[in-house]
Amino acid sequence: MANLSSLLERAAAGQPDHIALRMDDLTLTYARLREAAGQMSALLAAHGVRPGDRVGIMLPNVPAFPISFYGALAAGAVVVPMNPLLKSREIAYYLGDSGARVVLAWHAAAGEAAKGAADAGAEAIAVETPDLAGSLAEFVPATGDPGRHDQDDAVILYTSGTTGRPKGAELTHAGLVRNAEITARTLLKNHAGDVTMGCLPLFHVFGLTCGLNAAVAAAGTLTLLPRFDPARALEIIQRDKVTIFEGVPTMYAAMLHLPRADPAMAATLRVCVSGGASPASSRKSVPPLAASNRPMRRCRAPAHGGNPKLRTARRSIAASPFRREPLSSQRSMSYFMKLRTSCEI
Repeated sequence: MANLSSLLERAAAGQPDHIALRMDDLTLTYARLREAAGQMSALLAAHGVRPGDRVGIMLPNVPAFPISFYGALAAGAVVVPMNPLLKSREIAYYLGDSGARVVLAWHAAAGEAAKGAADAGAEAIAVETPDLAGSLAEFVPATGDPGRHDQDDAVILYTSGTTGRPKGAELTHAGLVRNAEITARTLLKNHAGDVTMGCLPLFHVFGLTCGLNAAVAAAGTLTLLPRFDPARALEIIQRDKVTIFEGVPTMYAAMLHLPRADPAMAATLRVCVSGGASPASSRKSVPPLAASNRPMRRCRAPAHGGNPKLRTARRSIAASPFRREPLSSQRSMSYFMKLRTSCEI
């Protein structure tokens, strides 16, 4: 039986002193991440969260997200990832539809979260710091079996709502564990020495599965960028010796079109993964950064990381398994400009 939080338990047991998360000068080892997640489990229990309850996480790409995510799972809760830019009406819908008891909200969104939570009959907890240091200090890490495994729901991910109201896709522990392990083993071939760029939103399935969970499954390092900026992303790739970059075509286009970008800044990249349809504007020309040669992966992935049930329609979504297509390293980064994939993001 597997709880998704077991990925963190396994990594912390095998690589306790290895850096799990980095955000500029802030770093967390796997031992500290596991401890903080246990403290989060205790905090949630103090707010009345019990196994099977829903917990909203409305945070940007800061260490508080993984801490809250794995802490909620270890408490036996079902996580509802939410965009921190949502407004109160949308928040009320997500919380009400999922039946969430609590939502952890970034301080910049605390006002909207409090309004939405009040309308949904839930509680909003403001997260003031990137590592939750002040909020967790008084709690002793919770231990023990969370009582949620395999076919129990682990995450409810909401669709974008482009054809109606957003629908919650219910994802199981077993499905998400398999997604993370298969992604790590076959798509990324990553290991503890890899550094993954965490610029995709963690509240989205692409960033959550291919970024966070796959990195933890391999006991690697995830370096976080809360808000994507192409120049800043290249600086982080060079500074942290990033080996795996995952992004959407607009991110690649933005970096490639930087007028003074140096290909040497991306010299440590081992593999790049892209998902989503490439916009026409990104395929018009090959900018200076494209002179660097890098292996690429084209992938097809389930839109919600498995075969979920939709909370509203209560139906299954047929999902294709991950497929990997390695591209010759002789092809230059100009391929970024032509890349089109079947990833639904």
